[in-house]
Amino acid sequence: MWVAEWNEVDFTDESRICLQHHDGRIRVWRHLGEKMLSSCVMHHHTGPAPGIMVWGGIGYHSRTPLVRIAGTLKSQRYNSEVLEPVVLPYIQGLATAIFQQDNARPHVACIVQRFHVNHQIELLPWLARSLDFSPIENM
Repeated sequence: MWVAEWNEVDFTDESRICLQHHDGRIRVWRHLGEKMLSSCVMHHHTGPAPGIMVWGGIGYHSRTPLVRIAGTLKSQRYNSEVLEPVVLPYIQGLATAIFQQDNARPHVACIVQRFHVNHQIELLPWLARSLDFSPIENM
């Protein structure tokens, strides 16, 4: 891909926004022998933390609206709640666009791949287990 073509890529992703201090997914690093020291143990609520999941996209000169995702995003809902109402009009409004999405399960499902083919949406290939060089990862 040439440098000028990167201006045509629209990077997309989902992100969870926590509405509390933390969501319970804290990693603790300790030295050998410190396993149960009270200074290494953090007590907190272990239930799900309140938060929202959003999907969005950014391009060189554009951005999509944020889409709130309730519950688990599966391929059928990705099609009906994100691709059809948001991505399709967004892509059609651009002169040229290369659509980028990671390899999350809803993105690589057959129904989603058919949607891209049927609507002639050009995809940026995303290698499995590749580094997240997408600028949207830093938003």
